[in-house]
Amino acid sequence: MGDPATKVDLLLLGDGYTARETKKFVADARRLLDVLFATSPFKEHRKDFNVWGLCPPAHESGISRPSTGIYHDSPIGATYDAFGSERYVLTFDNHALRKVAQFAPYEFIEILANNRTYGGGGIFNLYSTVAADNAFADYLFVHEFGHQFAGLADEYYTSSVAYAPATDRVEPWEPNVTALLDVSTLKWRSLVPAFASVTPIPTPWNKEAFENYSREIQKRRAQLRKDKRPEQEMEALFREELEHEKAIFAAEKHAGQVGAFEGAMYEARGYYRPEIDCIMFSRTDHFCAVCRRAIERIIDLYSRRA
Repeated sequence: MGDPATKVDLLLLGDGYTARETKKFVADARRLLDVLFATSPFKEHRKDFNVWGLCPPAHESGISRPSTGIYHDSPIGATYDAFGSERYVLTFDNHALRKVAQFAPYEFIEILANNRTYGGGGIFNLYSTVAADNAFADYLFVHEFGHQFAGLADEYYTSSVAYAPATDRVEPWEPNVTALLDVSTLKWRSLVPAFASVTPIPTPWNKEAFENYSREIQKRRAQLRKDKRPEQEMEALFREELEHEKAIFAAEKHAGQVGAFEGAMYEARGYYRPEIDCIMFSRTDHFCAVCRRAIERIIDLYSRRA
């Protein structure tokens, strides 16, 4: 720990943990922090962070999931089904959130929800959330923190979301997506090998095959939720999807290169992401070079190196 004035202060808040589950919160928090600080560029900047934890005791275990008739009066008010998306976890009780958070220095907050069902959320400069008991909580914790911490956009586009598509094609403000309106001013141009000669812009990839497979996965995913199947079946589907994606991405000619791959920001056409894969695109375990650079800029800003 160090002076908050020269550190990035991250506060983990537990929600839906009873007094008897306090040790579980501590274990969950330590496990997820280990994942965060094993992921570059957080790994290389561990010394720049202070981490704090608070867990107000809940009267009952878990958080609300209204779509299934589950309601819990949890201290921070985290709930699934935010904005009509069954996996989107947010709290709309800012007073409750700040009332708890006031007892620790913080610049960034991640809420650990004591639940198994897949879910999380992240809003730039506000907070992020994760369902701590899900088999993919490690991915969710880091992915959602990327939204909150560095303003990273979602790069995936085949899953259903709670947002309407853009009516105008404008250049996004987020650092890891582009509308590619002008190739010569590509925001991550300096990271593209020999700019557009080694890696062409836009960058070709096996998009159609990926989309065909992903559509089938999304159908199976929706059916699992409709049939109220056990969460382990959803987790098994995600494992299957992840292994398939790893294999097809590894075979891509431009895998590991920075370019401009079409498909990002929930749209199949007109928006581009920097690399074939990234934790903002799939459930992988690494950030692309553009996202890493964006994260490092925020770390430098809050640790007063900028």
